[in-house]
Amino acid sequence: MIFDFNPWQLDVDIDLTKKLYKEVDYSTDKTANMEFIEKLSLEQQHFFNSLGIDLMKVDVDKTIYEIPEDEDTSVQKIYRMFINFLIRGKILALPKYQKDIYSDEEVFGKNFPESIKVLSSNDEDNLKVFDNGIGAGIIFKHPCFHYDDENFKEWDCGYILTRGAQKTRDNIHY
Repeated sequence: MIFDFNPWQLDVDIDLTKKLYKEVDYSTDKTANMEFIEKLSLEQQHFFNSLGIDLMKVDVDKTIYEIPEDEDTSVQKIYRMFINFLIRGKILALPKYQKDIYSDEEVFGKNFPESIKVLSSNDEDNLKVFDNGIGAGIIFKHPCFHYDDENFKEWDCGYILTRGAQKTRDNIHY
């Protein structure tokens, strides 16, 4: 199924993604996964479900930063929560900065497919995120840099790595 997540376009195999999460558990802290899920709205849950993601089996990276108290800072702790998950499928279009990275000689070089559309804009120097309007900036990328696995050494490996930052409805900073 084709998804347009501007500035990305993905061809996602939802059935293979569901199968992946039946076979593999990437979570490292089930409590963090539960906390992540509890903070999601129904709309956010639908977003992940529509891609075939099992949120109890994704990698949730939660960190709490202690901030020394001073007169300029009202918050003593900053909570940051990132989610990393794999989708089965392929990237059809991506931002120019990713094309520059992936077509580098030391990454995929000449093996980077010419068929991949490159989406350009006036603000190409800025890091692109998909703004799904539901509180999380999401980046789609090739898993070669995140996982040391032979399955991810080729461009057409059949996987897409996704990384998102969770924002909440309360005043906690993520």
